[in-house]
Amino acid sequence: MTPRQSSAKNTPARRVAIAGVVGALYVVLSLLIAPLAFGPVQFRLGEILKPLVIKYPVTIPAFAVGVGLVNLFSPLAGGLELLLMPVVNLAGGVLCWLVARRLGGRAGTYVASALFALVISAGVATVLHFVAGLPYLVAFGSVAVSELVLLLLGNAVLVRRL
Repeated sequence: MTPRQSSAKNTPARRVAIAGVVGALYVVLSLLIAPLAFGPVQFRLGEILKPLVIKYPVTIPAFAVGVGLVNLFSPLAGGLELLLMPVVNLAGGVLCWLVARRLGGRAGTYVASALFALVISAGVATVLHFVAGLPYLVAFGSVAVSELVLLLLGNAVLVRRL
């Protein structure tokens, strides 16, 4: 591989393309099973992609935008869900990336993915508590189960294998 070829791998156009494809894939996978993507027992298949922020930090804002787009289809769509959840995803993505870099290795990526799942669960539980009147801890627990499974699986399949 020539120096020119290796430098072409990380061009701005390539980073934008990666973010766009991953963000769009998140939306498609999440809406694929839309009835399960909303409410106290959430299962968004697109969440499996979120650990990609560890290797591709450019996807952090793509997930925030993707979450905002998916939430437009939510029966609970409102200010909290449409504004808070993209911000929660930005914060969770940055935390995931930073923790993975700081801890390093296999364990670091799993810890980072689990933290991302818990940050998302806390945000969703806040929305469900204030919008749907669900007890916070019940909402947190029900969302955390699927988030942890999906993000840890995504880490194992996408981050550890790529």
